[in-house]
This record gives sequence, C-alpha cells and structure tokens, in this order.
Amino acid sequence: MFVRILVGLVAILFTACLALVLVIQLAGWDWLRGPVENRVSRALDRQVTISEPLSVRWRWNFVPRVRVDSVTIADVDWTGDAHFVVLDRAVADIAVLDLLRGRVNLREAWIRGLELRLSVDEEGRNNWGLGRGDGQGRIPIVGGLHLVDSQVIYRNAARDVSFTAHLDTVAAEDEAGADRTSISGEGEMRGRPLSFTGEGDGVMRLRDPDQSFAFRLDIEGGETRFAFDGRLGPGGSFREIAGSLMLRGENLRGIYEFTGIPVPDTPPYELTLDLARAGDVWQARNIEGVVGDSDLSGRLDYDTGRDRPYVEAELSSTTLDFSDIGMLIGAPAIDPDDMSESGLERAQARALRAEGRIFPAAPLDVERISGVDGRLVFEGREVTGAGQALTGVSTVISLDNRVLLFDPLEFGFRGGRLDARVEVDASGGETLTSADGRFSGLRLEDFIPNDRVAGAISGEVSLTGTGDSIRRAMASSDGRITVVLDEGSISRRTLELIGLDLLNYVFASDEAVATSCGAVDIEVEGGTGQAGTFLVATPDSQIHGEGAFDFRRERFDLQIQARDTNPNVGSLGGPVNISGTFRNPQIAPDDETYVRGAASVALGVLLSPLASVLGTVQVDTVDGGVCERLLGQADKQGGA
Repeated sequence: MFVRILVGLVAILFTACLALVLVIQLAGWDWLRGPVENRVSRALDRQVTISEPLSVRWRWNFVPRVRVDSVTIADVDWTGDAHFVVLDRAVADIAVLDLLRGRVNLREAWIRGLELRLSVDEEGRNNWGLGRGDGQGRIPIVGGLHLVDSQVIYRNAARDVSFTAHLDTVAAEDEAGADRTSISGEGEMRGRPLSFTGEGDGVMRLRDPDQSFAFRLDIEGGETRFAFDGRLGPGGSFREIAGSLMLRGENLRGIYEFTGIPVPDTPPYELTLDLARAGDVWQARNIEGVVGDSDLSGRLDYDTGRDRPYVEAELSSTTLDFSDIGMLIGAPAIDPDDMSESGLERAQARALRAEGRIFPAAPLDVERISGVDGRLVFEGREVTGAGQALTGVSTVISLDNRVLLFDPLEFGFRGGRLDARVEVDASGGETLTSADGRFSGLRLEDFIPNDRVAGAISGEVSLTGTGDSIRRAMASSDGRITVVLDEGSISRRTLELIGLDLLNYVFASDEAVATSCGAVDIEVEGGTGQAGTFLVATPDSQIHGEGAFDFRRERFDLQIQARDTNPNVGSLGGPVNISGTFRNPQIAPDDETYVRGAASVALGVLLSPLASVLGTVQVDTVDGGVCERLLGQADKQGGA
C-alpha cells in the first residue's frame, strides 16, 4: 500500500517538474518551484512545499536526472500531524519521449530520508486518500526504486496498533541478482510493545501483477515470538498471503493481544502452522506443536468479513497433561515451588495454597470474548498426570455475542464418565454461569485417595451462579447435587471409629465391609448447600449425616454418626464433626460426645466400673428400608 502511495507521489511530482523541461532548459529551473508546488498541491488536495531549489541535469538521450530536496506534504487536520510526507531528497531518471506520449516512465529512482505517516482513526477513516479523482496520481512505470534511510509510521486507533518501519534497499551482490528490501521496526499493539526485522524482494516487485512478493518477517512482542516465511499475492496483495508461521511464547493469551482471537491463559507453547489468507478468511492448517506438556494439532479459520469476526477450529491432543487443563481455569495441579513450571502456573497454584482454596478466582476476561464469535471442537484422547482417574476429555465450545457455551463437555474416567453442559453468559451487566451434569461409574477413591473407603458413584449436578470466576459463581450458586454410591466398601476400623466404638476399634480387623447403598442429596441456595439426605448403609450399620457445605467460604459444617443394628458396648455413640475448609478438613467428636465421655468417667469413679460400661451402650437399631426408600424417591424425582 505505501509503495503505491510513494510511487504515485513521486510520479506526480516529477511529471509537474518536467512539463516544460524542453522550454526552460536554457532559462534555469528553480523558478518552477512555485508553479510545481501549486500544481501538485491541487492534484493531491494537500499543501506541498519544496524548500530547496530544483536541480535538473539534462542528458541528450532525453533521460534527464531530476533532483528535488526538502519536500513536505501536509496531513489532514484530524491526525494532529503537520506533515503526511517529509522527504529529504528524491532523484529520478525520466524518459522525456514517453512523457510526451502521456506516459510517465521513471527509468530509475532513489529516495533518501522519506518519512511517510499513515493514520487510521477510531471511526476507520484513513489519511492516504489523495487527490480529487482527476487521474493526476496515476502510477507510473518505474524501472527501479531504491530506498535509503526511509521509514513508514503507521497508527491505527481502531485496532490499537502503531509502529515505525525502517526501509532500505539492499543491492544485489552481482549483476545477475536482484535487489532486496530490508525492514526493521518497533511499535505497540493493544498496549504491548513489539519489534520486527525481516527482508523481502525489491519494492518494485510489489507492482508486478503477475508475480508474488516473497518476504520473511520475525516479530517479537513481549514474551511472544512470530516468524513468518511466505509471499504476498500478485501486485503486493495482502488478501492472498500464504506461508509458514512459527509462534512461541509464555502464554497463548499473547496471541489475543496481536490478533483479537480469544484464547485462554496457558503454559508456555511452541507451534508451527501453514497460514494463508483467502479474501476475508485467514486459514491456519497443519497446526502442530506443544502447549505446556500437551501436544496440540488441528486447523483454524478466522473470518474477518462478518459483522462480528468468526473463529472456527478443530483441535486435538493425543496426550493431554492434567496440569495444563487446570491452568485453563486458573487452578493448575502442580507444586507451586516447582521451578520447572511456568511463572503464571506457579503464581496460580501459590495463590490457591496461600488462600487455602480449591475454587480458582481467575476471572473470565469479558473483553477477550466481547468482539468475536466462534466454534471450537476439541478432543484430548489421553490424559496424563491424573493417576488413573481421568482418561479423556472432549467438548464443543461455541461463542455467540458474549455467551460462552460448552455443550457437550465430556470427561472419561476409568470405569465411568461425566457428561455436562456449561454456559457462561456475559451478555448482560453481570456474568451468569450455569452447569448441568450427569456422572456414573466414578471411583470414589480416585477423588479421595485413601485405603479406607472405596466404591463407584453416580449422580447429577445442577447449579447456577453469578460472577466472573468459578469462585464467585459457586459462592452465589443455587441448585442441587445428588450422589449415589452404587457399590462400595468401608473398612471395619473406620466404621468403629465413626461410631466412636473405642473398644471394637482397638480389636477390629481392617477388613473391607461392603456397603448396601449410599446417597447424598444437597440442596444449594445462595452458595450454601444443606445435606437433606446423607446415608451410607452396611448390613450391620448405618452412617447418617447432616449439616451444611459453605461454598462461599469453602468450609464444612457436617456431623456424621454410625448406628449399629445391635446394642453395642463400648460405643460413645455421639456424632463426629467434619469442619474446616474443603482443602483441609478437620474431623473431631461433637461436644455431646465429649460430655457423654466425661459422664462415663465420672460414673466409673463414683459408682463402679460396670456403670461406666453401661454409660456407653448404644441401643439404636437400623431401619433396613431407609436406603431402598431413599433411592426409590431419587428415581421418581429423576423421572419427573
């Protein structure tokens, strides 16, 4: 674009200077400065000033060499710049005979000290629309154009981009070679600094309607690196660009800063791809590389021709690292002191540990999704770093006018799966998050690592909350969580401990006792879950529970109690409290248990050892039909 502008300006300028070249050769040239300024100013509809005398060296081959020094062209008012073009010196050899035929032929042109300012305001207006459409700026024939110490200053307020590009012609090393153009520069994009270096064909190649323009460009912006090696379309068309692109950095979010394509925070990455532009659509094919410790491959299209740009992508990972999944939501499963992990991952993990939290506070960046729509299909075929629990993940993500939808969101577990639908609606004043999921066959011991309790669990989750992070959404959530223990076991010693059966706990074996059933039903309102049903039954006992789950503070307030089918000597019988935080739960007997324990000691002292034993007799018995009735009620509610 700037080459066409530059060559057009040079053509108009030299055409005006040579209009009377034959007439005034003997009379001198400098008196033409005023007429030239006036004619070019009218042609460009901009004030043109030539501060130094004109110089023409006539040659009898009718190709004079013309030199113009210290030229300025005024800019439009809204840019705030005094000059659109500042030119130290321009020299050109002009074919006079072609000029007489109405064609401008610059056999060779040299430009030194050019400063061209290209501006776009927030409304999309640009400052390079020159002239009044009278044909005065027709692009001439140019045999060769050489740039020395020249620069293009580009500012685009609509896209928040500005840079200065330094241009120089690199002469060929031998006569058979072609000149090259070197480019370097620096600037800002979306508030992030960037710099670039590169090289391409000679600038006149940009005017050839039958030849593409090859170039290489390395861009560095903060911690993001791009390296592109490719071609522009014939005539220097940016609408037909094609080549290979390598990109790497500390966080894929840097890609958003450059392109506006919404991507989440990630660990360090390095990717390669084939990039092409066909009209308004940028096409990324053969994407290959790594993000964190996960491989990534696939394709992506970015359509800028719609009212709202649209991204459509299909990505997959053959081996997906579990900690990389956690970082996407601000909760990486890593040791925050592990220096092999990225700084952002360690900061996220360190914050969760310092706060004693499990729900991440990383907010949804609404700005990142505000101006783009799209659809992403993703599959992680194998998940590592999660023990044997999580085996695979897949989802379809759609983005429509600031509504982010994961549907379906599927996780594969050993022996089970979780199918969910998650919607994050940021289209209004406050972000609204809803999650609905069903799971089955999940192993309890995969989520609570232990050798005391095991079993397969199934259930449903339906929650809705407000807030721009998982932590805020859970703190305000309403809904229901239902979990059923399909088959399981609990160690004998754990049962005796829950029942505070101290005597049997001492002598009990650590055998696994099969559970008859289990059910937990939690109603959630305003970020607090009340356990309406909490039951685990074995052939010989029941474990009952009640209490609350505080999702706002991430704390427990539960009481559980075991009841044997037969009277039991040696059991304090009182409930056990489960309190503390979700990350660090604390288990202790209830105050009533302490009172009963103290009373039994007093009886032993005041009466007899027998009274002390009688004080611990548990006479409650199990209602064997409770579990069946509860499960039957859950089935009816699910069918409704």
